[in-house]
Amino acid sequence: MRSLRREPALFLALLAVASLALAFIVYPQIQVILTPGPDGYVSFLQEGTWLSPLRNSIQLTALSTTTAVLLGFVYAYAMVYSNMRWKPFFRLIGILPLLSPPFVVAAAYTLLFGARGIVSYGVFGQSPNIYGLGGVWGVQTIAFFPFAYQLIADALSRSDPRMEQAARNLGAGSWRVFWTVTLPLSRPGLGAAILTTAIYILEDFGNPQLIGGQFYVLPTQAYNLISGFGEYTSAAAVSTILLLLALGLYLGKVRLDGGRSFVTISGRASSMPRPPVSPGLSWACFAACLALAGLILLVYGSLVVSALTLRFPNNLQFTLEHFQYVTTGTNGEALRNTLVFSSVAAGFSAIFALFAAWLVQRGQWPGKRALDLLLILPAAIPGIFFGLGYVTAFNQRWLDFVYRGWLIIIAFIFWNIPVGYQAAVAGLRQIDRSIDEAATSLGASSMRGFREVLLPMLGGSLRVGLVTTFVRAVTTLSLVIFLFTPPTTVATIRIYQLVNDLNWGAATAFTVADIGMAILALSIFAVLARGRIALGAARA
Repeated sequence: MRSLRREPALFLALLAVASLALAFIVYPQIQVILTPGPDGYVSFLQEGTWLSPLRNSIQLTALSTTTAVLLGFVYAYAMVYSNMRWKPFFRLIGILPLLSPPFVVAAAYTLLFGARGIVSYGVFGQSPNIYGLGGVWGVQTIAFFPFAYQLIADALSRSDPRMEQAARNLGAGSWRVFWTVTLPLSRPGLGAAILTTAIYILEDFGNPQLIGGQFYVLPTQAYNLISGFGEYTSAAAVSTILLLLALGLYLGKVRLDGGRSFVTISGRASSMPRPPVSPGLSWACFAACLALAGLILLVYGSLVVSALTLRFPNNLQFTLEHFQYVTTGTNGEALRNTLVFSSVAAGFSAIFALFAAWLVQRGQWPGKRALDLLLILPAAIPGIFFGLGYVTAFNQRWLDFVYRGWLIIIAFIFWNIPVGYQAAVAGLRQIDRSIDEAATSLGASSMRGFREVLLPMLGGSLRVGLVTTFVRAVTTLSLVIFLFTPPTTVATIRIYQLVNDLNWGAATAFTVADIGMAILALSIFAVLARGRIALGAARA
């Protein structure tokens, strides 16, 4: 990249990116941290009301992360190593929880296993109390295991099978190969899965709020302090504690990623198959995946049936009145808001992340490491803290003329920057600098070289940013819980309100519509990606 002095446009672009990051990432979060002030923090810490939620958060994070990662590892091992059938089906089921608001699992859990649940009461005649630690633990395990599964499966699929084959050739049995070769090779992915899943579980608001009962965690305490007592100072203090925990986990993940070794990848492709898995182990993997997939289908199937029946489960008469209800009036407006806000945010976030990654990755200027840190920082910020920051910073009288929907869109954009940014950085590292340097040596400006040379080569990174931002915007609750107003209500807020009102039919119809939007977006991007590949092949 040429000197910033020789290209004023490049300098202005860098200044704009840095200013936006400071204004919409750093400034709101600092406002939350500074809100209580020294005296406020001292008073809040002395009260001790935060100790129980802190213990609960740590306990729940440890338990739910352990079970979610265990399930994720079994699922990933079955997908990569076993010879079981129905793998495409299981892969599809494995990503289903990623396409829906996590707290939807809690709503379905109540329908299935609550005091008058279809399974607990209808089948077994029991009326268990599912509220509290046990209920949240079970729900979070199902809701968040796909994150662990995706990361572990990626790590297992990247490992070189020649090392496992060498161990088998030296006489090691299947279990010895697993414990001494397979498991150590998957350690980086396993560590990343543990820390990433722990961050998501620690930040989870919807599930503990719906079925936590008197089991309060830090996110629910922060919300209840504001909604019940208007205690912004105490809520800011609680949110700051939550932020410190999340930052600690994220820094551990960054350090793990930075020290990850890829010595098993030699640079030459290996066509050697993985050591065969015994038929008994393949059947065991199939049984485990079938049981988990059955539970997931039971959860989401009950939502679909509830949305299409009059009064589920007492009156199973088919009806579309719930969908008519959610597509008209203010409910229809909430769906439109979700689609518009998420689409606009996805487009801006993906392009901004790609451009910022180019400035940082290809730039040689002082302070680029600081900007790099700012752009990945939102990955460690809990949604409820991020949203509270926007309320604290931008809920000002002189900004009343601004449409509140733009505040939600901006929050979506900058909270989701890290995924698209890191995907773009990874893509740029795979492109030799000589390619864009050739363009500048022929007289093109750095900006033109980026637009005409690099941008067409980074389509995959752009799609990652688009899809991830859209899906997260469609499914998030904690980020918008403090930001919405009646005219800017989104689908997740309405689902949450309807679940609290025990209006299961409307809540499940909203959920199906919300998941449908996420699936439709993924399908459109998949078709566009295939079309791009086919076009490229035709031109070649």
